[in-house]
Amino acid sequence: MGAIADIQLQSVRASLRRANLHDHIVDALGVRIIRGDFGEHAVLPNELTLAAELGVGRNALREAIKVLVSKGLVEVRQKTGTRVLPRDHWNLLDREVLGWMTQSGQQLYHAMGLVEFRFIFEPKASYLAAIRATKEERDAILSTCEDLQACIGKPLDLMSEVDLRFHRAILRASHNDVLIHLGSLIESLMKIQVVTTSQDQADLVVGVQQHRDLANAIVRGDAIAAEQASRLLVLAPYESLSDTIGMQRDLRLK
Repeated sequence: MGAIADIQLQSVRASLRRANLHDHIVDALGVRIIRGDFGEHAVLPNELTLAAELGVGRNALREAIKVLVSKGLVEVRQKTGTRVLPRDHWNLLDREVLGWMTQSGQQLYHAMGLVEFRFIFEPKASYLAAIRATKEERDAILSTCEDLQACIGKPLDLMSEVDLRFHRAILRASHNDVLIHLGSLIESLMKIQVVTTSQDQADLVVGVQQHRDLANAIVRGDAIAAEQASRLLVLAPYESLSDTIGMQRDLRLK
C-alpha cells in the first residue's frame, strides 16, 4: 500500500507541476499581449522560438495558446501562425484577462469603460426594481445597505463584495433576465472598479449614503427617484475616473 500511495503522490505532484507551468505560460503571454509587447495584428514568434524564449516545451506552449484563443486574444492559422487579435475580440469580462489588465497597468481605462456601461443601464434597472420588487427583495436591498454601512473602515475587498451583493439584489428585483445576466458578467470588473475608486474614506461615507438613498427610493416604490439616485451613485466614480485619466468634459456622459 505504501508503494502505491507513493506512486499516487508522485502523480499528483507531476500534475500540479504541469498545471503550474501551464498557468505560468498563459499568464506570461496574456500580460505581454495586453501590454502591447507584440502589437495589434502582430504575428507571435514561431513556436520553436517562443518555446525557447519562455523556457518551455512546444506541447505546453500549444496548450497555452489554445487558452488564449478561447479568450479571443489570438488566432492560429496554418500558414501565417499565431496572430494577435484586435482588442474588440478580447473577452474583457474574463477573470484572467482582467488580471492581466491590472498587471499591465490598464485597469483604470477598463474601469472607465465599465462605469460608462453602468451609467447607461443601472438607472433603468433601479427604475424597474422600484416598481417590480417584492417585499422580500426590498428587505434584502435594505439589509445589504446596512451591511455596506458596517464596511466603512474595513478592507476594501470586503466592501467590494458587499457592494456586489447590493447591486445584484437590485438587478434581481428588476425581474429582467437580461439585466440580471449582464450584472453577473461584469461582477469581476465591478470589484476592480470599487477598489480603484474607493480609496478616500470621506468619499466612502458619501457613497454609502448614496446607496442608502437608492435603497430607500426602491423601498418606497418611487421609480423616478430610484433612477435619479442610481445616476448620482454611478456619477461619482465616473467623474473621478474621468478626471484621473484626463478625459475632456465635452467627451463625458451627461
